[in-house]
Amino acid sequence: MPGSDIHPTAIIDPRAELAAGVKVGPWCSITGRVVIGEGTMLHERVTLNGPLVIGRGNVFYPQSVIGLEPQDRKFAPATEGAGVVMGDENIVREGVTIHRATGAHATTLGDRNYLMVNSHVGHDVVIGNTCTFVNGSLVGGHARVGDSVTLGGNACVHQFCRMGRMSMLAGTRGVTQDVPPFCTVYNPRRISSLNLVGLRRAGYRERIENLQEAFDIFFRRGLANDTAVETIERRVGADPLCQEFIDFIRSTKRGITAYGGSEQVEDSDE
Repeated sequence: MPGSDIHPTAIIDPRAELAAGVKVGPWCSITGRVVIGEGTMLHERVTLNGPLVIGRGNVFYPQSVIGLEPQDRKFAPATEGAGVVMGDENIVREGVTIHRATGAHATTLGDRNYLMVNSHVGHDVVIGNTCTFVNGSLVGGHARVGDSVTLGGNACVHQFCRMGRMSMLAGTRGVTQDVPPFCTVYNPRRISSLNLVGLRRAGYRERIENLQEAFDIFFRRGLANDTAVETIERRVGADPLCQEFIDFIRSTKRGITAYGGSEQVEDSDE
């Protein structure tokens, strides 16, 4: 492992592959077929278990555990499975757990995600880029989380659910059905509003009016889902964000989280 900085107390499996510039701190454990990209840093007492592929520039804090067997009664612990694949520049804070897949496709994280203390990513989950999971948040097995999603403290995404791009789940809230792109959940298991602050910060200010109309048609007019989607497509479907919104709704298998009104005071972000 030329070019790597490995503390003498670290335990590293001979099958592991560490790129140049990787730093492994005291009492870390790397077991099995683990590939770590250039510039990744492991603070002390990090546990990595293969099959596991980690990209460049990631940072793992103490007591984070990546790649152990899933919490699934049907899964034989000795089975390697497809493991975990992570992209670049993710920050994995203290006590984070990410479990390896039960199926043929790895538990997957993209780039530049921030997983805060004690957050958990279950088996077979797929997470996009630039997501923020606040302390204690939980993503159940087989869930799908789009880009730039925020989960508040102790928020929970039920297994097999989907969180659309730039959606947000407030602290201590949970969902058991899909949350469309750009929507927020502040009430228990209820869609509350659009993520207006996130949309503005992402440079979508000029698209908000169309998205508000799409949101109103789908959630506030009491239309059947198919009728609402057809109405949105007819009125604002030329807007790519509105099209993304209705494409997500059309592809749902668990159903869409119901509307429940907003208890949030809108922040102008000005």
